[in-house]
Order: sequence, then C-alpha cells, then structure tokens
Amino acid sequence: MTGNVTPICPNDISPNERNEPSMSASREKKNRQAFAASGAADPKAIRAAEEKAKQRKSTLLYGAVAVAFVVVAVLVLLWNSNVIQRGKTALTIGDENYSAAQVQYSYYAAYTEVRSSNYYSYMGIDTSKSLAGQTMSDTAKALLGVTGEGITWDKYLLNKAKSNLASSQSLLAAAEKDGFTWTDDMQADYDDLIKTFKEAAKKAGYSYKNYIKAMYGTLVTPGVFEEMSKNSVLLSAFQNNHLNSLNYTDEQIEQYYQDNQSTFHVAAYDYIRFSGTTSATKDENGNTVDATQEQMDAAIAAAKDGADAALTRFQNGESLEAIAKDYDIASYSSVTDGANKGDTLSAWAFDAARTVGETAVLNDGTNYYVVQFHSVGRQEYNTVDVRHILIRVDSSTLDSKSDSYKQDLADLKSQKKAEAEKVYQEWKDGAATEASFAELADKYSADSPKGGLYEQVYKGQMVTAFNDWCFDAARKAGDTDIVETSYGYHIIYFIGQDLPYWQVRVTNTMKNNAMNTWLESLQQDYTITEGSGMKYVG
Repeated sequence: MTGNVTPICPNDISPNERNEPSMSASREKKNRQAFAASGAADPKAIRAAEEKAKQRKSTLLYGAVAVAFVVVAVLVLLWNSNVIQRGKTALTIGDENYSAAQVQYSYYAAYTEVRSSNYYSYMGIDTSKSLAGQTMSDTAKALLGVTGEGITWDKYLLNKAKSNLASSQSLLAAAEKDGFTWTDDMQADYDDLIKTFKEAAKKAGYSYKNYIKAMYGTLVTPGVFEEMSKNSVLLSAFQNNHLNSLNYTDEQIEQYYQDNQSTFHVAAYDYIRFSGTTSATKDENGNTVDATQEQMDAAIAAAKDGADAALTRFQNGESLEAIAKDYDIASYSSVTDGANKGDTLSAWAFDAARTVGETAVLNDGTNYYVVQFHSVGRQEYNTVDVRHILIRVDSSTLDSKSDSYKQDLADLKSQKKAEAEKVYQEWKDGAATEASFAELADKYSADSPKGGLYEQVYKGQMVTAFNDWCFDAARKAGDTDIVETSYGYHIIYFIGQDLPYWQVRVTNTMKNNAMNTWLESLQQDYTITEGSGMKYVG
C-alpha cells in the first residue's frame, strides 16, 4: 500500500496554488525574522508545521496498516505452509533439540512399522479415524509388548518416536566416537533409497514433496526426510558393521545348541482333528439361537466317537488322510517342523517319552485328535543360496469389476511373461554367469536385494512354487529357470547349498543376543523433555 500512496508535502505547493499573495523570497525572509525577533509566533509557520504533522500521521497510519496487512498475510502463509509449526522444538533429548517435523517423521516411521507387520490385521486400527481416539486392544498390546491400560495408538506412536530418536542419538554418538564416517557405499545406498522413493511417488501420482507429506505427515519436508534418511543409512551401516564382525566356531555353535536344545528342536507328526464345537443357528425370524448344553455335549461325544473309531481304522492299516475324508467334522494335517507351542498336540509330541510311530487319541476339552508321532530333533537339511529377477505382475492398475478383467489380467500376465523370457534370453546370450545374472537383477528386478541375492533360504520362507523349485532334490548349482508365482515371474539362478538350517538358526540367535547386548551397552540415559512443538505432532 505504501508504494501506491504518495504523500504530498506542503512545501511542494507553490504560493499561487495556496491562493496566497506572492512576495519576493528576500522580503518573506525579512518578515519571518522580524516576527521571530519580536517573540511572536508565525501563523504561516504554525500552519505549515501542522500540515506537516498531519501528513506525517497520515503517512505513518498508511504505513502501519500496510505493514500490519503484510505481517498478517505472511503469518497466514507461513502457518498454512507449516513453516512455523515444523520448526518448533518438540523434544529435547539430552542436549539435542528435535523439531516437530523430525519427531513427526519418527512418529510416522513407527506407524509404518506397525502397518508393515504380518499381524497388522489383528491390531484393530481403523485408518478412517483419529489415532488419538483409538485405544489399543489387548491383542495389539500383546503383539507389541505394551503394558498399561487405556493407551491410545497416538500415545503409543509418540512414545515409540521418542524412544527411537533417543536410541538413534545414542548410536550416532557411538558411531562418531568410533570414527565411523560416511562412505561411498553409504552414499550409493542413500541415492538408491531416494531414487526408489521418487519412483514410488511418481507411480502413485504424487510429486516427491507431496509423497513425503503423504507418508510422513504435512510437517515433513524433503530436507527433513533426507536428513533423517541419511542418519538411518549411516546407523544401519554401523550396526551391520558390528554384526559382520561377530563370528563363531563350529564348537561354539554346537555347544550353544546343546545348552538350548528345546529352543531349536522341531517335531514331526500328523493328525486328524475332530471338531466338538457347535454353531449357533437362526430361527424362522432370523434371530440367533445359541446351542443348548445338550447339543454341545452331543457334539463333543460325536467327536470322541469319531476319533476312537478312526484310531482303530488307522491301526488296521488305513491312512489318517484317507480316514478324515469320511467325516464332515474331521480335517487332516501334517506337521513337519512344528514348534513346541504348549498346546495339546505339541506338548504331547515333545514329551521325552514319545517313540517313533506312537499313536494316541487326545482332547483339548472340546475337540478330539488322532495323532501319530514321527520325530523330534534339529533341522538337518541344508539351506540354499539363490539369485532371482522378479518381473512383477501388478494387477492393481486393472479394474477388477470390469467385464474384461479376466482377459485384461491374462493379457498382462502374457506381457510380463514375455518380458521375463526376454531378460532370461539376454542372460543366455551374454556371459551366462552368476555375475552377469546379478547385473541383470540390479537392472530389471522389481523387488530384490542387491544382485538379487538371497542367502541361507530355508524351507517355507518363499512362496510355494519358488520354494519347491529351490528344494527340488534334483537341483544343482548353476540351474536356472522361470518360475511363476502370485507375484509374477521369477527368473532364478541356483547358487548352491548353504549351512544346515539348525546351524543357521543357532548362529542367528547367538548373533541376535550379542547385538542386543551391544546395543544396550551403547544406550545413554538421556533426559527427555517435551517442547511446545509437540502439540503439532501426530
């Protein structure tokens, strides 16, 4: 506004414009001097001074209004852009201050960790509602190791953000003390992370900046995201460096196994389960009718009779699997690597008194089981090392409700299969070595670690078709093929067998224990205080 307002100074107006008689400058000066000498106030000077004062007030008023308008506009702009909020100190951990944006990054990183859990569907989070208004269920608390009552998801994530930041700060201090600094490999990992994030943003139809906000909240900028990501890359490398330094002799591994056999033993058995439960029914009006005690007792009795009869048939030479097919209330299962979970079946199987081929009828109070014991021991089979290139079949872009969906999916699969065959042929036409396969994995694979390498793969780790190919008894080093799974087409290179699975489990347990001890030794007992910026987090 001040730029558009030009105040008029009285001295800029000529005497004629003021409608006053004109006189020479010398005469006017002499008259003013005479007035001043007599001690009288010059009315003209007074009027001029008053006019100047009015104009100054007007100018100051216009200026003040303009400045106020600009300040308000800037404040609104800054507030809407979250500049003010994101810069506020939300936490002080020891002597280190963390902005609201940094804490929000940690908050949403913790949330992403929860949502990535295999047990997320059991946690009862309603994504359409505020986390501050949702109390954690007993199941969620048990899965996440949380104690206490009335804890909201928002409170849990805030506490998790605090503890993660404190832990990271301790590790960063330890890394600095050890002289562990940024390397070219870390930079490459960081560049790959940012590249992957930008590609994901583009695929989702977001700009890089807005994708970060969608993932980590509106306070988090690319600068904050990149700063926190760099710390994560460095700390990951720091921990992996220590992990790789942990080595154990065969004697140490065997001794640990002998001292902790129950932890690593698995049982093999098969069984028929006869259900003794009854379901509620509906009356003619659609109302739920619960089973009576008499009906429940009858169902349990039927389960017992079925189990007794099935055991007799099994002892006479029939298979459990075939017998189960004759009963509506029966189901057959085979367990090859069962852990001791303390339930009726596993408790029986892990009893030291068991003998190979032993059978029994068991019950858990409601259901009855016919079970045959095979063995208990450690998993002696060898793990395997493979490389793979995944050509993903992503059907998320197709309309599953469309009449042409099946054909569209078939066309997509055909297209991706052709892509996989083209990549496979490129490998065959090239050096056709493990090294050249690794290069193609980095170039083409939609989802795999560096070089497409998976080491010490154990049975059941991969999807069925992938697993069956890897553990085929005829498999030998250098074998390759294209395998179709629910994810798409996998071009697989079989490197060879690795350590026995029991040894992998024992070694990993020893390393995990050692890592936990090491990490605990690095944690500092920081004082954590909340700042005014904490109210913007969440």
